[in-house]
Amino acid sequence: MQWIDTTLGKVRIEKQLAKGGMAEVYLGTHLTLDRPVAIKVLHNFVEADEAMKLRFQREARVVAALRHPNIVQIYDFDTVDGHPYIVMEYIKGPSLALYLRKLHEHNQQMQPEHIGRLLSKLAHALDYAHEQGVIHRDIKPGNILLHMQTGASRAMFTDQIEPIISDFGLVRIVNATTQTASGLVSGTPAYISPEQAKGIKTDHRTDIYSLGVVLYEIVAGRVPFEAETTWSLIYKHIYEAPPPIPNIRPAVQNVIDRALAKDPNDRYQTCDDLVADYMDAIATDADFPTLQIPAHSPAVDPAPQTPVPVAPSEKQTPASSPARRNVVLLLGAGLIVLALVVYGGSRLGSPQPVTEAPALTQHSMENLQTPQQPTSSIVIPPVDTRPTVGVLRFQDGNAPADQITLTTSNMPLPPTGSQYEAWLIEDDSEQRISLGFITFDQSGAGSLTFVDPQGRNLLGMYHGVEITVEPSPDGNPIPSNDIAFAVSLPSGGLTHVRHLLYAFSATPNENGFVNGLNADTNLIDQIAQEMLAAYESGDDAKVRSQVEAILNSIVGKQSANYQDWNQDGTINDPSDGFGLLLNGDNEGYIQGTYTHADLSVNSPDATQNMRIHGEHVKATALNISGWTPTLRDQLILFLQSPDNVNREGMIRNAVALANQIQNGFDVNGNENIEPIRGEGGATTAYEHAYYMADILITPAP
Repeated sequence: MQWIDTTLGKVRIEKQLAKGGMAEVYLGTHLTLDRPVAIKVLHNFVEADEAMKLRFQREARVVAALRHPNIVQIYDFDTVDGHPYIVMEYIKGPSLALYLRKLHEHNQQMQPEHIGRLLSKLAHALDYAHEQGVIHRDIKPGNILLHMQTGASRAMFTDQIEPIISDFGLVRIVNATTQTASGLVSGTPAYISPEQAKGIKTDHRTDIYSLGVVLYEIVAGRVPFEAETTWSLIYKHIYEAPPPIPNIRPAVQNVIDRALAKDPNDRYQTCDDLVADYMDAIATDADFPTLQIPAHSPAVDPAPQTPVPVAPSEKQTPASSPARRNVVLLLGAGLIVLALVVYGGSRLGSPQPVTEAPALTQHSMENLQTPQQPTSSIVIPPVDTRPTVGVLRFQDGNAPADQITLTTSNMPLPPTGSQYEAWLIEDDSEQRISLGFITFDQSGAGSLTFVDPQGRNLLGMYHGVEITVEPSPDGNPIPSNDIAFAVSLPSGGLTHVRHLLYAFSATPNENGFVNGLNADTNLIDQIAQEMLAAYESGDDAKVRSQVEAILNSIVGKQSANYQDWNQDGTINDPSDGFGLLLNGDNEGYIQGTYTHADLSVNSPDATQNMRIHGEHVKATALNISGWTPTLRDQLILFLQSPDNVNREGMIRNAVALANQIQNGFDVNGNENIEPIRGEGGATTAYEHAYYMADILITPAP
């Protein structure tokens, strides 16, 4: 039947976009919404059977109720001349299938981090739908569209371009218009799950299998099973193991194998679990490790997958603490750029996909050494049952750790005519320095802020706090003997917190490890932005100089890769030369951060905050240890391939990686960068290192 130039309900059909086995797809205009829409007219005929028509409407309502940014939205549905039709959001952009085809034609492939971001978006959409009781049943690259938002680059797939799953529930809706769905084999043979291929009952795990096939195809450049006939292909899905992918990391192969398990019970049970394991695999399973895990550390997953509850005041962003970046920044610039190419349409640019950087020969230098502690030395201190009435936190004011904030919501008010004065206790002399008087508001919440006038690092000098009861007003600068609250940080755990945030003798200027990590990654992020600006202005000499600056900051002065890369006669290194990675005698800031967080966590006297947030610091160090060599290799490839047509893509990927190392990566899509695997970067490590030094205020013994 001819649908063009006809009106279905409130939609005027203008041209045909595609024709498939289940439906014809048209472009039209919604006359009420005044926007372009896509119309799918199903081939099935239901007008003669009222029960089938009601079933179609019921199933269509379920699918139309889905509201997710990575799922095509359905606006309306009805029947015309017995044919069901669906009016849905029109996504202008190519499919992932088209992108992959063009990529493979050029013998190129996506980088693991890019795949991770793509999988993350798709996984959240699928898990959301599964929670609503909706299964796609036909996940494949052809049903994943690349949506370009306003202002997005026309040539590169940035964070402004979203993968959108189309045809969600179409199989379900089509089945609703047939006499029975029992025994029906539906879906696309190359991506079909074994249970779907058998025509037996399926659940959400059929989508997880199909997503595993998509992952296999992206990594391998082909689907796992190919055959001359449909039934031969179906047979392979049911009975044959997918062939291993040559030259991939074993941990990545394990993720794919589990996703493609024949028995649904052996697969991942959620898509997010698949993504989490994939991100963990690409972060920690390099050809040679970039971090050496001490023997006492957990062997499988050293970081909790969800943040551990913390003191109430932690959820407040202190003015001078390493502040959380704006959510838009974290979701935007902080997300790793996918080197996808947008094809089709007059607005779309030329393909510039990124070739995976080859492994370098210097990986052996990244085998790092850390102190080993016997497990028997780890002693869990008894739990302090005294109630916590407040939190004292070290922060950055005008200089590192030169500021103190004290907050409380349940501290008993001082007696009438008196006030509380807080004092820091000095290490050696046990002398006190007054932080000032705690002020209380009408609700009983108390607070004070102190900034050292000399800009000293207070964390390196003071280990405890006392709160005394003083007369109001009080002209005596000496503390009274009436101590209401008193707490000190334990020396063992505090020593290594200080190595993170105060000083360590082996680093340049005796920097703390996490201080150096945060400073260098922030510097690299800034240089990367300058590098991109130079590239866009056509200043190739400056681009090469900035690439050299980033490389040398990463590898450190004692690395064989520490060079005059642009051959201008000088070695450009704006950092302190210690490096992020192991180089010679320098363990690098990443390893140093991991090691001393781990030593604090495993100190016999460690506080609960040291244990909880030390694990968070370790998790972020692991993330950075996976991302940083990728950035290094990408930049070396750029310098060694001056004629590569994909130079713009390589530059933009490097910029996004540098930002990810600094700011992290929102894997689980909750608009928050957390201290978990695959997410937190250097900013997160810096923040949680400070949380390790939190003093929970309790009544004096």
